[in-house]
Amino acid sequence: MPVLLALVLVLVAGQRRARLVSLRARWGRPVRRTHKLGVLAETHHDRTVHLGEPAIDQRTGDDLLLDAVFVSADRTISTLGQDALYHRLHTLGTADEVRHLEGLVTRFTDDAAARERAQMALTRLQDPNGYNVWWLADARQLPRHAWHVVFPFLTAGAVCTIALAAGGAVPWSYVLLPLLANLSAWFLARHQIAALSLAMRQLAPLAATGEGLAFLASSGSAIAADLPGDALCLRRLKHLSRWLNGDPLMLAHSLEGPALLITALAGIVYEYTNIALLLDANGALLAGADLRRRGGTVVRLARAVGDVDCALSVASWRAERDDWAHPNFATDTASVDLEDLRHPLLPDAVPNTLLLPLGRGMVITGSNMSGKSTFLRTVGVNVVLAQRLGTCLASRYEAPFMSVRSCIGRSDDLESGKSYYMTEVEAVLSLVEASTLAQPHLFLLDELFRGTNTVERVSAGCAVLGALVQPDQGLPRHIVLAATHDGEVVEILGAGYDACHFGDAIGPDGLVFDFRMRPGPATTRNAIALLAQCGAPASIVGRATATAAAMDQARRRAS
Repeated sequence: MPVLLALVLVLVAGQRRARLVSLRARWGRPVRRTHKLGVLAETHHDRTVHLGEPAIDQRTGDDLLLDAVFVSADRTISTLGQDALYHRLHTLGTADEVRHLEGLVTRFTDDAAARERAQMALTRLQDPNGYNVWWLADARQLPRHAWHVVFPFLTAGAVCTIALAAGGAVPWSYVLLPLLANLSAWFLARHQIAALSLAMRQLAPLAATGEGLAFLASSGSAIAADLPGDALCLRRLKHLSRWLNGDPLMLAHSLEGPALLITALAGIVYEYTNIALLLDANGALLAGADLRRRGGTVVRLARAVGDVDCALSVASWRAERDDWAHPNFATDTASVDLEDLRHPLLPDAVPNTLLLPLGRGMVITGSNMSGKSTFLRTVGVNVVLAQRLGTCLASRYEAPFMSVRSCIGRSDDLESGKSYYMTEVEAVLSLVEASTLAQPHLFLLDELFRGTNTVERVSAGCAVLGALVQPDQGLPRHIVLAATHDGEVVEILGAGYDACHFGDAIGPDGLVFDFRMRPGPATTRNAIALLAQCGAPASIVGRATATAAAMDQARRRAS
């Protein structure tokens, strides 16, 4: 066994050097990996439930494609870092949290030695099962069984019998009885032990990583301030975790080739010893008591370690781009000023600018595929990136801290049997209710009430948009962006909303777009011309043109 251990240590040293070379090569470059988005979503949900952290609602997250944005921006090293980055992009947060993250991002950008030291520490946390430890915040969820107190006595009996047999005091056949008793106890308690082991197996690498990152406490960021003390408090739990770990050397997830084979053989030897002497059962008994006292410390350490990895990810993401800016969360600003916004999922995105006073809205018109919905998503995503990662794809960002709410995508609620229209009505009313809150909001709406007729769609849509900009309290604080095909909306809303549009033109191959937003409502009407260009019969084109002219004339008379 000592020879095997020495060989593993030699191989580990070689692979450590290779890992450092790999980390240096990956810095400032995209990371290709398979993301378990379902597992990440479950971990995010557990964290919000157990810690009470406010989340971005599901509708807004889907509308803004936040899962895809996470995949695009992810440069994390650890599983816990992935969890933390996903969680950040799906929660509301505060300006203080952005400032604390920025302190670490700056440290890792300016200090390569500190960055690589932190990266190497985080390579311990690559368990594919993840690090969902948030339930430990509620100690009542830990399994607890009074009869487990017999485990130490059974282990002591087995050890004493083996010692007596080795000294010739009793026959070796006597060893069989305590071993059978231990095997029976292990079989009866295996499910309870497994439940606790699943959580405990992650504590040893988590605590070791906390120790490895403790040097960051001197960086001045509140994120790392408690790392040394929390890691020290969990030292006993770290050792107990090894008892319950199927990988006692904590190496299986970071080794390859011969080292992995040798570690697997050591694990087999450990497993037989474990069952014979009830090592994991005793570990579970002791660890359970410790976890009830230290659950809050585990959760705090997991949050800090994940945020350190987030800071590394943000620093790496910035290093590969030159189109980002620091946001300025001006508390005394009277407007939202976002210049040259780009969408992170579009490699050749056309930049657009939003300059709008607080308490005012904008109606965006234009044909299909002209860029209206993409602009809504671009604004929403950049607000999330600015408020959670301190990074926005823009040349300038000045705005107050805002909650983002949207109603963009179209879907039926199949589980409850609700139609698209009913689902949208409920979503829109939740936005109206949110507009009565003191917190500034960014509301993003695309083609309101498209599931009904023109008259009701325009009437209801204008009523809702008016309420969002001027809630009953009359305090101007929200920003509302609404995309629509209905030109009547611009006329009805009047002074409360600015009008902008995305243009288009008919080219040899159909509609041509430049994806640039311009002031004023859309003036082009190319749908009928495109119908003709695509080969529609002249009778259809003529009838459509005549009908459009008659409708325009009727509307002019009505106005």
